[in-house]
Amino acid sequence: MSELTAAPRVAESFVVQVPPEVAYAAVSDVARMDEWSPECRGAWIIGRGGHPRKGMRFLGRNRASWLPWVTLCRVVEATPGRVFAFDVSLFGIPLSRWTYRFVQLPHGCEVTEEWQDRRSGLPGRLITVVAPLLTGVVRRTARNRTTMRSTLTALRDALETGR
Repeated sequence: MSELTAAPRVAESFVVQVPPEVAYAAVSDVARMDEWSPECRGAWIIGRGGHPRKGMRFLGRNRASWLPWVTLCRVVEATPGRVFAFDVSLFGIPLSRWTYRFVQLPHGCEVTEEWQDRRSGLPGRLITVVAPLLTGVVRRTARNRTTMRSTLTALRDALETGR
């Protein structure tokens, strides 16, 4: 069974002792993602910066092993304190959707990071074959689960200590 049909979606959640608006502000500042993620090396916003908004585009800079790569990302939802989501593509081929949800709790919030595989059809299958050569990642779903846990742990630690 291929990775495309076996696990098209992965989600991890952590409780963070800050209000959802604070966690949202950190995550939606895509240029800061390298502070928490073991794979993302930051982002360059395309066009007008400012507050994250639906339709905003950015280049995601990544590296899993020795070879860096860049993806084109488009924000598809930006509701402060609630949801931040963006689609990722490579050479115009849809790869994934990353969604961050923030739920108010009595002493902070729950942050959920979700990855949805959007590779499909012949272009998606080709990317699935070529991506390990470009990224060094053979098992993308398993890798994402691991990096999501690391990202959320680092995010929680940074926000709770005021970094």
